[in-house]
Amino acid sequence: MKKTIAGIAALTIALSAFAGCTDKKNDKSTGGASEAVTTAAQQDTTVEKTTAQDTTASEEKPEVSADSYEAVLREFIDAYNNEDYKKTFELTMPDGAEKVMKLLASSETMQNEYGGISEEEMIKESQESLFLGKKDGTLVPGEIKKTEPLTEEETFELRSEIAMITLCLDYIDSHGGAEGVDTEAMLNEIMDYDLEAAAAEVELDEAYYITFGLENEKWDWSGDGNAIVYRVRGGSWKISANDLIGTLSRGKDKRLDTAADSLYKAANTVLIELDEEGYIKNDSDEFIVSSDSGKDFNVPADFDADLFRSRIKNYCEYEGDWFVKMQGAYALETAVYDSENPHNVGTYPPSDYVDFAYEGMSYDEIYNKACEDIG
Repeated sequence: MKKTIAGIAALTIALSAFAGCTDKKNDKSTGGASEAVTTAAQQDTTVEKTTAQDTTASEEKPEVSADSYEAVLREFIDAYNNEDYKKTFELTMPDGAEKVMKLLASSETMQNEYGGISEEEMIKESQESLFLGKKDGTLVPGEIKKTEPLTEEETFELRSEIAMITLCLDYIDSHGGAEGVDTEAMLNEIMDYDLEAAAAEVELDEAYYITFGLENEKWDWSGDGNAIVYRVRGGSWKISANDLIGTLSRGKDKRLDTAADSLYKAANTVLIELDEEGYIKNDSDEFIVSSDSGKDFNVPADFDADLFRSRIKNYCEYEGDWFVKMQGAYALETAVYDSENPHNVGTYPPSDYVDFAYEGMSYDEIYNKACEDIG
């Protein structure tokens, strides 16, 4: 039973990984031609993309082929905008993954141990991490700006995830179809496979890391999005949205992150000054001082919040809304806010920092959460 549950966990991770939030490309290197997952056809594709980009100065945009990775990117973003979980599943998962999901949902272990779950619910749950950073507004993809072939090393994790699905599909086929499969037996057998060896057998015709224009008209925000696009041998184009979701969850004006960092440093400088001057007498209670005095919270009676606000201007040039959560002579957290673009919020530590639970929240939500944490 433990082995079966481990198999379910591993397979569920594989089914979710293609749309997860982990950035797999942080350490991307260009690599040598001998390492790259490329063919002569890939090189031709790259040349075609470069030529197409050179023509964007004309009024007519180049036609997008229905079987191109650019078409898959646009189809994916359209599904994302519509919160179409089934479609994003189809576009991010290897061909046949839905068959595996159906088997997993119907397994006795899943029904008994996890209280039962439908195939549709499992598909939605596998895609939920994809939509964690989704906010109001429609995303509009622009032209593809850069196309980089991926090396064998860079595709290892991707191929490992594909291998889990492929092993299941091979097992199903060898047993005459889903009707003849004991799901627990399948999972137990797959857990005995050497996943690294299985990943080495996954053949990718093409795999690229692409950078493309991305904007949200409602936020009045534009920048670059990133994603991995690939084709398993003989299959259709797929997209791995890990890096794209990182872009979306961080889709705010970067200057606000810088401003929050600057405010944090300024606050600590001011607090040191005030402490040396004898203004800080309570070092046990957490409290908040805000650019709007009406949002000051739990401030000790002997702390001069107005003096703190005036001193901040000596070290921080940001003129928008902000608050600082502090304790004694130490700043703990900061948040800044752009009132003209209400979705734009910067925090320090960064909102996606480990154990820092402000990712995707508005300024008011962050402020309220900070107050709740103080109690």
